Amino acid sequence: MKKLFILLLIFAGFACCRSAWNQTNDQTFYNACLDDAKTWASSPEQAAAYCNCVIPKIKQKYPNENDAMKQINLLAEDKDMQACRDLLQK
Repeated sequence: MKKLFILLLIFAGFACCRSAWNQTNDQTFYNACLDDAKTWASSPEQAAAYCNCVIPKIKQKYPNENDAMKQINLLAEDKDMQACRDLLQK
């Protein structure tokens, strides 16, 4: 998870002036999630499933990407993110 947050913080520096999620930022966020998930997931498919579960929840919770970046440290503890991970590890 720490790697994800570092990548997302770097991404936040580039996205600081934007407010809405766009396709480029979606892809960057997804790639960072995937890179992190591959460190603990049992397969690339499981890592992708995790990110496909988590990212829509983050975007729903934080429609403004700047708000998501401000809360980046809290995302690791977010119950929705944990629920996605728990479902995949069953």
